[in-house]
Amino acid sequence: MGSILPGYKHDIFVSYRHHDNKYDGWITEFVERLQQELNATLKDKLTIYFDKNPESGLSDNHVVDQSIQNKIKSLIFIPIVSQTYCDTSSFAWSQEFMVFKDFADSDRFTRTIRLPNGNFTSRILPIKIHDIDVNDLRLLETELAGTLRSIDFIYREAGVNRPLRPVDDEIPAISAQVKTLYRNQINKLAYAIKEIVQGIKEIDRNLSPSVNPTTLSATKPPKGAFSSSHPSASKVKVIDEAGPSVYLAWTSSDLKDQREEMAITLKKAGFNVLPSTDCPADDESFKEKVKENMMRCSCSLHIMGGEFGRRFEFESEVSFPQYQFLEAKKTIESGDNDFNCFVWMLPEASANIKPDQRDFINYIRNNITQNMMFSNSMGPMQLVDDMRVVMKKEEEDVYDSKDTEIFFIYNQQDEAEAKIITDHLSMEYPVEIMNILPDGEDKYREISTQQIPKSKLAVVYFKYAADWALPFTKQVWKTVGGASSPTPLFLIGEDDPSSNRARNFKAPKVVSSIVPSEEVPGEVKKVYITISEMS
Repeated sequence: MGSILPGYKHDIFVSYRHHDNKYDGWITEFVERLQQELNATLKDKLTIYFDKNPESGLSDNHVVDQSIQNKIKSLIFIPIVSQTYCDTSSFAWSQEFMVFKDFADSDRFTRTIRLPNGNFTSRILPIKIHDIDVNDLRLLETELAGTLRSIDFIYREAGVNRPLRPVDDEIPAISAQVKTLYRNQINKLAYAIKEIVQGIKEIDRNLSPSVNPTTLSATKPPKGAFSSSHPSASKVKVIDEAGPSVYLAWTSSDLKDQREEMAITLKKAGFNVLPSTDCPADDESFKEKVKENMMRCSCSLHIMGGEFGRRFEFESEVSFPQYQFLEAKKTIESGDNDFNCFVWMLPEASANIKPDQRDFINYIRNNITQNMMFSNSMGPMQLVDDMRVVMKKEEEDVYDSKDTEIFFIYNQQDEAEAKIITDHLSMEYPVEIMNILPDGEDKYREISTQQIPKSKLAVVYFKYAADWALPFTKQVWKTVGGASSPTPLFLIGEDDPSSNRARNFKAPKVVSSIVPSEEVPGEVKKVYITISEMS
């Protein structure tokens, strides 16, 4: 069975040093597991080639023949990067890796392809099974023309440098210590292959049928893309892409898997994710890449755990994650009102936070400004949903918002009761009132978003309109910045009908209360006075 596209021998070519398979058959098992995962991930039946028999004339001291050269004509090339793979005299390096690199650079798709989401990536998809020497890393990155972006199958334990095995997922005593799961990595690899295949098929559909694939040497870069000098191993932002671009900050090493999961979630939600390369090891290169990528984005997302992260060599009090947050903060303070900064504190990390990290998190909380949001969301999907609300790029009408002490919002169903309350409050404080009618709720939500920052306290009141009040408050809270909102929200309802007693909303910068009707004005005053004293 050949490739899914004509002109190619196989869909995937797996390149490896034969001795990496002799000890426990790791490569053989890897290919079998990958084939199973691909069968469950793609509708297409992809073919994988790897040399099962090192005695069949393909040993390290042989030159490439026409047979292997034809097999290398595959859509995707997966080098298994071990401690010995980056050996320029070896067959795997010189006759497989380098041959595919030259072939892909000149065939009809080229080595760098455009993905369905508008980003670019390489058809060389490295799998790393060992931490490799610095010289080997430099050699590999030189040939890839960019930072190595690999999917790692490495067992993580102090003093150990070996491939991760499927059985490591199944041993409880070990599973608790190992941060990377074999099953998850196979799934990530299958998903990456699926994206590349979709991109290749899309390019294939767009190519003119009259063009002969055997004579086509290169394709023109798609309109609106940066592609002339960018490293082939990295993904590139497309100018006319509809979705916003998010700078997904590099994390401490213990959060690598969480960052990769977040990247996938963001892409599925329509975001373009940068940077798409591994974190540079050199301090100056790191700083340069942070600024370069952040300039191309409209927001940043910083994932926080219990570790402070890698420190700079000559600025040991500053970590890589901290530097990225400070750069995002500078971007906002420079006057770029369109840039947003999101900070996600992982709920499971709160029980074990190192002292330096705790100081850093406290600094973030104490320096939340407009266009910043600090979140304790339970998972990536919930956080990304909140980001989408904030990042909506719709044309907004500007309403006549006024500076006021209390902004009182209610639904028309509760107009009679609300009028009594607001008449009472307005005797002591300036009060802006918004009566929400059944039609045009989106307009009222936008008016609220603009008025709330100009108020000291925003009150959402309900008696009979409980079904409206709770979702309205949650939506407005997200839109004005959530935990970073400059104005607290007070959701207050009457205890009659009794079903209202279950209606409450707990979140940072939100007060929620259910009281008898006669106590509503007093509760509003109490919360207002407390906020005034705190400010």
